[in-house]
Amino acid sequence: MHRGSQQREASSRTRRENEPSPLLSAIDKITLAYCAWIVVYMTIGIFLGRSENPRLHLPLHLLIAGLVLLLAWLERSVDLSRWPNLLRTLRFIRGIYPVLLFTYFYSSLHAVSRIIFPVWLDPWFMELDRKIWGYYPSLVWGLRYNHWLIQEFFHFAYFCYYPMIAGLPVYLYIKNRPAFRELIFNLTFVFYVCYVFYSLVPVVGGRILTEAYELSQSYRGGLFTHIMALIYSRSSHWGGAFPSSHIAIAIVLSFAALKFTRKWGYVFCVISLFLSIATVYCHYHWFVDAVAGVLTGVLGYYAGNWTRKKLQRDPS
Repeated sequence: MHRGSQQREASSRTRRENEPSPLLSAIDKITLAYCAWIVVYMTIGIFLGRSENPRLHLPLHLLIAGLVLLLAWLERSVDLSRWPNLLRTLRFIRGIYPVLLFTYFYSSLHAVSRIIFPVWLDPWFMELDRKIWGYYPSLVWGLRYNHWLIQEFFHFAYFCYYPMIAGLPVYLYIKNRPAFRELIFNLTFVFYVCYVFYSLVPVVGGRILTEAYELSQSYRGGLFTHIMALIYSRSSHWGGAFPSSHIAIAIVLSFAALKFTRKWGYVFCVISLFLSIATVYCHYHWFVDAVAGVLTGVLGYYAGNWTRKKLQRDPS
């Protein structure tokens, strides 16, 4: 019985190895699905007269989809065996390219963010916060606890998002390539989930309040308070608050770190806790944005793993 089971497993493994690799990777499929969503949705917005600058963003999303297909075809159909470095570079690009698109995808959402709802929905979210707390935490917390050390601590916690999202992928790329590929897919999956929400639910966050907006750009306190003020004073993007992608992505990074490098996972979890508070304290998000960010990060991580296994041939 045991020998027969081993033979069946070996035969099954041989069949999988002999099967031709699929044209599209799992990350290709979700990127093409996201581009298709934006193209269809933006087209609807054009007919409704509610898409902003579609002459730029519609062709760009189609171009990105075309390039994804081109890269997949090149790796599958062109014999690059004589240029191993070129082949490795192509495979690396196919595994990492969504990271290069995150900023553009996020900044281009203004083109579609008010197709269904032509006005910002912040008053509704503000009312939810008021019913929960009796006031607006996005404004009050940062004013009530205004000591410069507290300001610096929470702005530092929020700033940690940037070294976290850069550092863990680099570490896993060096130490554990399968873990790196899993993380990049999960980050991409959760970002796309957030972007779909942003395209449907137009919310600015706490900065829609004049006082909170001015505080978010005010050069106060120490180094990290200044850094975050600089970032937000240079950012022209408006919207994309529900759910908080900073929290969702920080949670995905924390779960991945716990799985692949446990000591850093504990550090990431502590940072993510204070980062979640900081999104409200620093006037960037409504409290309900933060709650939605936590749920999106937790559910998105497990949904991302499930989706990746369904979309790729190898379920490992």
